[in-house]
Amino acid sequence: MVSLPILHFNDVYRVQPFKLTPSSKGTIDVTQFAAMLNDARDQWPERPDGHRDGLVLFSGDVFSPSTESSVTRGSHMVPVMNELRPDVSMTGNHDFDFGYPHLSKLVQDTKFPWLLSNVVDTTTGRVPEPLHEFQVLERAGVRIGVIGLIEKEWIGTISSWPSNFKYRDIADVGRDLSMRLRDPVGEYRCDIIISLTHARIPNDIQFAKVLAAHSPAVQDSKSTAMTHGIDLILGGHDHLYYISKGVTSWDGYDVNEPVLGAEQDEGDVLIVKSGTDFRDLSEFVLELEDTPEGSIRNKLIKSIRGKRHCTQSGSESSERMAKLLEKLLSSVSSTLKAPICKTDVELDCRSSLVRTEESASGNWFADVLRHAYDDALCVKTGGGSDGVLICGGTIRGDSTYGPGTVTLGDILEILPFQDPIVVIEIDGETLWAALESALSTWPAQEGRFPVVSGFRVSWDSRRPAGQRVLGVWLVSEPSGSVSSTPSHSGLSTPVSTSVANLLQDASGTATPVSQKPTDIWQVAREKGGRMYKIVTREYMAEGHDGFEALKDSKYLVDDESGQMMSTLVRKYLLGYRFINSLARAKSFSEVSFLNVNSIAAIQREKARQDRWSKTRDVASKWRYTASRALRRSRAHYRDHFAVAINEHMSGVDCFDGDKARKFQPHEDEDSGSDEKTRSSGHEAGDEKDSEDDDLVLIHPTVDGRLRDNGRK
Repeated sequence: MVSLPILHFNDVYRVQPFKLTPSSKGTIDVTQFAAMLNDARDQWPERPDGHRDGLVLFSGDVFSPSTESSVTRGSHMVPVMNELRPDVSMTGNHDFDFGYPHLSKLVQDTKFPWLLSNVVDTTTGRVPEPLHEFQVLERAGVRIGVIGLIEKEWIGTISSWPSNFKYRDIADVGRDLSMRLRDPVGEYRCDIIISLTHARIPNDIQFAKVLAAHSPAVQDSKSTAMTHGIDLILGGHDHLYYISKGVTSWDGYDVNEPVLGAEQDEGDVLIVKSGTDFRDLSEFVLELEDTPEGSIRNKLIKSIRGKRHCTQSGSESSERMAKLLEKLLSSVSSTLKAPICKTDVELDCRSSLVRTEESASGNWFADVLRHAYDDALCVKTGGGSDGVLICGGTIRGDSTYGPGTVTLGDILEILPFQDPIVVIEIDGETLWAALESALSTWPAQEGRFPVVSGFRVSWDSRRPAGQRVLGVWLVSEPSGSVSSTPSHSGLSTPVSTSVANLLQDASGTATPVSQKPTDIWQVAREKGGRMYKIVTREYMAEGHDGFEALKDSKYLVDDESGQMMSTLVRKYLLGYRFINSLARAKSFSEVSFLNVNSIAAIQREKARQDRWSKTRDVASKWRYTASRALRRSRAHYRDHFAVAINEHMSGVDCFDGDKARKFQPHEDEDSGSDEKTRSSGHEAGDEKDSEDDDLVLIHPTVDGRLRDNGRK
């Protein structure tokens, strides 16, 4: 009998101190988790090479989401993970949040291998580089094959998923790898195979059954010695601690406690899922027994005994990790002063405004969010989102910004919340009910006041609460849209209108801005019928702050696939700046693009800038900017999100991720930015001026999408 010690964790995001619950007095952080992991690992026997004789395994999701990753795009987690020193990791869905090109950089700077076994790059016929199909390690005299399998479901929620990445059936891959890794005359000759997974509990249970990751109790009655498959699943993706009933024993966890989604766990499988956010660590020992000669599996798990370690407030911290974090967070703080866009009007985020009436700031943020997940939604549902419903309380800062530069710190101050942006599917009745509730507390400055995009809402503040919404209209996409034509089920006949919007210029004068004809569909207040894909906050989708109507809606992008609002806004601005800088360059023929669509996006922006340059007087330019802001198509937003995830953004990113990944905080922000400006296609010259010119110019506007007839 051989004993194999293993440590496992998954889905870790926040490195700064946080409370376990809102009522907790103390906090925990990654420094305490690091000390706990090191203490457990140090108990293992030492190998001849000086390393410990056991395995530390990680099941994905580390580079996003968090407040810090909104700044660093995950780079700060590279040295953190290098300090934790897992032997093998696999990629999770959130590791793709900033696009595969950027993930490749992050992975290459870590000091351990990353797996993605059941995805093939069709251009090479192999697992995408620099990821691996499997790893073979020897511990305690046992040859262990480690593979990494993902479920198909979350691929459809990733806007950054490369089109040349093909999913392979998890059962087929598991069996194929078992045959390769266990071949007695092959190169690897593995005794056991452990599968890291990033999947929901029901899928993990199904995988375990299909691939015969059976418990010792089942092995006693029906041995799998002659069956190809895997021996144990170590899972991620579900942010909960779960141990299957098939383990021999587990301190600190009741395997008989009901777990939603684990109904098919009949004590016949072996699965370990280790919580989230550096809260939990699983420590366990596999007792392995030799099988008869000629068996497919050289060893079987005779017992698995484990313990749940919980990070505790006040527990010992790792001094090395604490020093590392001090450097990393210092570089993050200095980057908050960096400008990321310019606004030619005041960005008013005062609570007295955003919680009582339509605001330019709310409109701009909502418009950005509307198309953040369109690529994923088009794959999943055949079309992008229909609109956005967030609330005025989402927009913080309680101040005004600009006209002038807006810094990264400003964006994080305005959008501080860490709950993800999700997409739900609701009917007309639910949308009306949510809007009625959002408007019910006016004129009190409550956070629930609505902020919308994609819809026109007419309401009357003079009417009683619950009866204030007069009408809701779905606004069709302007020219350039890539969305599908909406179904007419539950909507009235579209009305083609030539809209003349009254906007206020800097002097306060109302200026008519002509738009192209726009189709609108009235949203009927009825159950069933036409369903709407609505971008919103998880906080609201859970029914908080008066949005009970949204509770229990179907998720198209859920909380574990969604990203933070600040991250999405930053991604949009990065892509926009990348396109803007190259559109301004005399030539970008020498730039090596990773995606052919990026060139078309730059050419469209270059044509727009040419039209702008022909508009000479200031008033005309202002009207052109304002009208364009109202008529921006789905394609406009899609361009900027797509470029941000398909190309390397280092040349326009105010945070030096390369330095962070190599333990080096910023020394000179300006010099780093100058280097990046040169790399993005500009010729030598006044690079500081060039950098300022490359900043995106935004023009938030009030366009009457939330019209109060009671205050005309």
